[in-house]
Amino acid sequence: MKILWLNINSSYSHTSLSIPALHAQLWESVESDIEWRVISGTINRDISLYISEILEFNPHLILSTAWLFNHNYLYSLLVRSKALLKDTSIILGGPEFLGDNYEYLSQNSFIDAVFRGEGEEVFPLFVDRFVKGMDWFSLPGFCHIDKNGGYVDNGVAEVKDFSALKIPESSSFFEWDRPFVQIETSRGCFNRCTFCISGNDRKIDNIPASSLRERLNKVREKGIKEVRILDRTFNANPKRAILLLTLFAEYSPDIKFHLEIHPSLLDKEIKESLVNLPPDLLHIEAGMQSLDNNVISECNRSGDSDSSLEGLNYLVHSTSFEIHTDLISGLPFYTLKRLKADVRKLVLLNPEEIQLESLKLLPGTKLRENASKYGICFSPLPPYEVLQTNHISFEELKNADTLSKILEIFYNGKILKESFVKLCNDNEIFLDLLIEYYDSSIFDYNSGAEKKAMLLWDFCHKNFKNSQVYIIKEWICNGYSHNKGPGKLLRIWKFGDKIVNPVFKSESKDYYYKFLDLDKKRFWFIFNKTINSYKPISNFIEIL
Repeated sequence: MKILWLNINSSYSHTSLSIPALHAQLWESVESDIEWRVISGTINRDISLYISEILEFNPHLILSTAWLFNHNYLYSLLVRSKALLKDTSIILGGPEFLGDNYEYLSQNSFIDAVFRGEGEEVFPLFVDRFVKGMDWFSLPGFCHIDKNGGYVDNGVAEVKDFSALKIPESSSFFEWDRPFVQIETSRGCFNRCTFCISGNDRKIDNIPASSLRERLNKVREKGIKEVRILDRTFNANPKRAILLLTLFAEYSPDIKFHLEIHPSLLDKEIKESLVNLPPDLLHIEAGMQSLDNNVISECNRSGDSDSSLEGLNYLVHSTSFEIHTDLISGLPFYTLKRLKADVRKLVLLNPEEIQLESLKLLPGTKLRENASKYGICFSPLPPYEVLQTNHISFEELKNADTLSKILEIFYNGKILKESFVKLCNDNEIFLDLLIEYYDSSIFDYNSGAEKKAMLLWDFCHKNFKNSQVYIIKEWICNGYSHNKGPGKLLRIWKFGDKIVNPVFKSESKDYYYKFLDLDKKRFWFIFNKTINSYKPISNFIEIL
């Protein structure tokens, strides 16, 4: 029996944990009867190359996991493969099938079945029955169209003993050549967020913290520098979180851990634990989603805006870790006006990154089921993005998407970030005008850093001339061109000029000097002739 795994991801660094997680559970008696093959790659690869590999193996069964951003590509690949291999069975799983699967299966008859839920305990039973030609359609989690055209839905499969599962790293298919590994120390989430696939009634299961030591030792032995903890809310159980943090600290500086923390739930003990950890041990995703309490409440998310802001402020200013946070446009009751105000609040706190994403109505979520209640119109195709709601129009969501790009360029991308932050904090209408200017410009989002910086310079030259000093100084200190934008304002100082140079170094001929006068101040910049760069080695402000 030949079974093929299709491991299709959005990028090389990402890989599906489902393959080793499922394979690790197989019985030895079943394993010996199977010839396995894994075909891995990204959605950027030529589909014909995958098809050639599939034809060469000629499998009896193809298995794959469908995600938000690989689903369309995976469909295109599988429909072509089935046309060439008519006797090959195809079964899919993954978060794309957590909702009602009748319509999908009816429209895609080349798919034999889809699986909904957690597969580790069902998988060995399925493989055993499939290999022996026995009925597997009745197993929990499987959905299919029977021979009479009827839809059969076996519900949602749920692992009953999470701690008893064999770890994914024990599978021969676990990929140790990636830049990071993923480890799930708990399953389930105490939050019941209506927009999240984990916002169901599943109980929370944990594996013993002590069992992680051996796994982390192996990660370190393999030379992998990053571990991403998949727990939905790492600090849901404060005592356990502290126990894990203490364990993680033992692996500094060899391993950095990525965690998702709810900033509203940082109690005194966790705060004390965080500040005593080695620097750079953690990368923390502190989810905010919204700072509007009406939105938070309507989405059934725990916490409130004040405690979340207090928690985020603590993480940013009292710890030594990289902190990312996020907002989601399109949530119920979330207006564009409030969204922009929330962005300004987060910019003021100054975390490392602020991610602004549009709401995706994922299959199986409560919000998707109740979309009509909020007047939510969304794309029926992946990634199921919201198109409008009762509280935000299509055009306003376009503005929110522009704001997301602006944050990616100037805040997260650090293109004139200091100037952007100051302008945002000093002017309430800054974001409104910048969104309008960005949309009216013929601008390529994929342009180089200098062209992106020019966009902000031209905008400020038109709208905030009194604030141009921020950009001028940062432009020059970043080493951007002296032949365009603020760089053209620089004047060359030469020995013998009437202007006295307070930073002149007579003992060295390797330096040259430029200056500019702004607001009764003279900004001096020292450059090294031996370095072919516009970036100054130091600067000085002279009061005129």
